[in-house]
Amino acid sequence: MFDSQKVKELNELELIVYTFIVENMEQINQMTIRDLSDNCHVSTSTILRCLNKLGYSGYSEFKYALKENLSRQGQSFEAFYDANVHVDAFLKKVNNESYRTVIDPAIELILNSKHLVFSGIGTSGILGTYGARYFSNLLFNAYAITDPFIPVPTKGLDTTLMIALSVSGETVEVIKQIEDFKRYGAKILSITNDQHSTIAQMADFNISYYMPEVTGPDPTEEFINLTTQVPVIALLEILAHQAYQRENKLKNK
Repeated sequence: MFDSQKVKELNELELIVYTFIVENMEQINQMTIRDLSDNCHVSTSTILRCLNKLGYSGYSEFKYALKENLSRQGQSFEAFYDANVHVDAFLKKVNNESYRTVIDPAIELILNSKHLVFSGIGTSGILGTYGARYFSNLLFNAYAITDPFIPVPTKGLDTTLMIALSVSGETVEVIKQIEDFKRYGAKILSITNDQHSTIAQMADFNISYYMPEVTGPDPTEEFINLTTQVPVIALLEILAHQAYQRENKLKNK
């Protein structure tokens, strides 16, 4: 709701007002400017100067913005519970025998690769680390890229599968990595929320999970995404187990 650069411009008294607002947002929604003045022990003119510096023309505009912000926060919790319905439907689908035909190409890519490289940014990066560990537990040669700017090796990638994780499928850093991995001979498996995204189109095979997209409570924070990642965890574990079982069957023949 507040621009950090503008907060830096506040003087000592204005910071008192700002701090009180941040700590008491729900109560302030019911306060007059005089009430806020009494609680902060500053003049109403100080409050108005503070709000002006934060980008509001007056107290009324600030209270309207505050009300909208609180409303968005409530909606984000509602969206979370709504997502549970979609997650339940997705888990039922992946547990169906027919879903194996959907992921078969992904399993083939895994089995035909000597190295599995997971990549993602933010939450997807954390899930990439989880995926690498999970596959490693099943004795696959897997690791995760934790630094999106690390140079991609130019040799030895012809037996490598890059597994790219991205909710939007438009993560710039991951797209750049995919370009480099493909240039040097690697195959790409992507798991995204949008089958029409750039990353999905660049991949040799893509799995999408189609969850309702949920943004953070502050729309100005474009990198905050609250879209449920339960389907991603389920897909990673299913792929790992299916690949492990199929590899053992091949060995025992």
